[in-house]
Amino acid sequence: MNFRFGSYGVVKEKEHQMGGTEKGWKIYEETSTGLEPIMNLTNSEIKEVVLSAYFVRTYCMYKGFKLFVSQTSMLKEQKKVRLNLNNLDFAAYDYFGFPYRKDDASIVINENELEEIWEERERLARFPFKVEKIKYIKKEGDFL
Repeated sequence: MNFRFGSYGVVKEKEHQMGGTEKGWKIYEETSTGLEPIMNLTNSEIKEVVLSAYFVRTYCMYKGFKLFVSQTSMLKEQKKVRLNLNNLDFAAYDYFGFPYRKDDASIVINENELEEIWEERERLARFPFKVEKIKYIKKEGDFL
C-alpha cells in the first residue's frame, strides 16, 4: 500500500507527484526505482498542463483516533505503518501513554490493524481543484 504525503497534480488525465522549483514546477512519474522527473514547467506553462493540483496527507482511524499515517521502505517490507499523534489530541496522548508535547509521539503497528484509511486533499494555491477533498481507501474494515 502507498501512503501518500506531498503535492500532486493531474497531467494528461494521469496523477503525478509535483515539486516546486525556483522557476516553476517539476512533474514526476513513479517508476519501480522511484520518482523520475518527466517535465519541467514554468509558472506560466503549468496552468496550461495541470488540470488539478493538491496537497495530499494520508490519515487513518485506529482505536477511535484520527492519526497521520506514514511508512518507510523498511516498514513496508514488514507490512507495518507509523502512526503520528496530533499535537493537541490529549486523549490520544493519554491513551497511548505519551507525555504531552513529545516531539515523536508515534507508534508502529501492523498495517492490517487500521480500521479506516483515507487521503485528505487540499487545493494548491493558483491551481484548479477538481478532485474529491476526501478519498477513502479503506472504510469500515473493507478496502475500496
